[in-house]
Amino acid sequence: MDLYMNSSKIAEIIGVEEDIITRMLERRDVDIESYVRVVSAPPESPGASPKPQIQLRVDGLAMLIRKLAYNIPTDDIIENLSCQVFHITHLQETCDKLEAENQTLVAENAQLREAIESFQNEKGNLAAQVDELTNQLNEEQSKTWVRRLLKRGN
Repeated sequence: MDLYMNSSKIAEIIGVEEDIITRMLERRDVDIESYVRVVSAPPESPGASPKPQIQLRVDGLAMLIRKLAYNIPTDDIIENLSCQVFHITHLQETCDKLEAENQTLVAENAQLREAIESFQNEKGNLAAQVDELTNQLNEEQSKTWVRRLLKRGN
């Protein structure tokens, strides 16, 4: 997460119009000033000069909300923030479930790799046995061929 947010991101988070937030940040309130920085935003059209953009550090969000609460009803802010908390909680629970599922799958994957290795070893042993039996069969066939030839020769 970026440590600084622009007006549009703040508006999205707390549910207050972007213009209100921009005006509040541009006032340069003493309590908020230490959390604010001005950066160069990309130009809107090619060849235009970059315009300054005011950003607020994340830890200054509480102070900004407190200052905004003096001027606007806080119901909307509280409702939006509660939705944000619910969303973050849901994401955390989902992340925890996925982490547990990942651990289960990692363990299952390790077991399957061991089984594959065991089967490959068994396959190698069986292939060696097949080769040995094939050699024995070839030896027996050559012996019987020699016997048949010798019987005819007598």
